[in-house]
Amino acid sequence: MSRLLDPPELGEGPSVPGLTAVQAAERLKAEGPNRLPKAKSVSPWRQLLAQMTHFFAAMLWVAGGLAIVAGMPQLGFAIFMVIVVNGLFAFTQEYRAERASEALRDLLPRQASVVRDGLPVTVDAAELVRGDLVILRPGDRISADMTVVEAHSLLLDLSTLTGESEPQAVSTDDTIWAGTFVVEGEGRGVVTHTG
Repeated sequence: MSRLLDPPELGEGPSVPGLTAVQAAERLKAEGPNRLPKAKSVSPWRQLLAQMTHFFAAMLWVAGGLAIVAGMPQLGFAIFMVIVVNGLFAFTQEYRAERASEALRDLLPRQASVVRDGLPVTVDAAELVRGDLVILRPGDRISADMTVVEAHSLLLDLSTLTGESEPQAVSTDDTIWAGTFVVEGEGRGVVTHTG
């Protein structure tokens, strides 16, 4: 994961020249590609078992067993049902959250337009590095967190992050986040965080 840019590296407004191909290659080698880390996959059965056997669930299993031994089988079975229902509910929520995070990975674009060696070029979004000057146009998905250095009637759809359906106006020095996209206007931003 990259670190925040120091202010001198960012520059001012449209005069920001972008990186050279050599600088970009060095940063890519040092900081790694602009990819979201992939979570270690755990099988659904192990996740479900974990929901049924964590510390508080184990305490409830013991309490249910003691209730049966004490001659209150209805209470014991009711406790067991609570454990199972709670475990299934927690498993379902966790499973859905994992699927949502995988879907978020698909929202990031595959390519981005940047200025390298003073010329606009299209690069694979995984090759974006801190300090890259990204050209923002309508329809572009934002591939990395960045600070806007030039904005001309720039509107972003932030619904993937905030749920807000109305596009938000963006101006110079605003921070914009990966996964959002440009609805209207044009601009340029300097990448501050990747992957």
